[in-house]
Amino acid sequence: MKANVIKVLIVDDHSVVREGYRRLLERTPDIVVVEECGNGEDAYVLVPKVMPDLVIMDINLPGMSGLETLRRLMQKIPKQKILMFSMHEDVVFANRSMQSGAKGY
Repeated sequence: MKANVIKVLIVDDHSVVREGYRRLLERTPDIVVVEECGNGEDAYVLVPKVMPDLVIMDINLPGMSGLETLRRLMQKIPKQKILMFSMHEDVVFANRSMQSGAKGY
């Protein structure tokens, strides 16, 4: 893997969404999706193992929510860059995400 490659982990409970993001991201030569998973529990385990440069995570996940996963990951790895996404347009979700440590929503 090239030294300047951005390693991404995608977290979404819908495989078709993960595949779409993967295809979109990998159109850029400097981005590689190193792992993907469908829930917060798996993301919490995978992030320290894979050490991605960026985690792209849905706010709505089965089991441990995206927000809870975000909070726990930021406690475990404070410098981890996490980008949250959601179908919700309510600014409350964006505010909660950013207050919990997300770099973008």
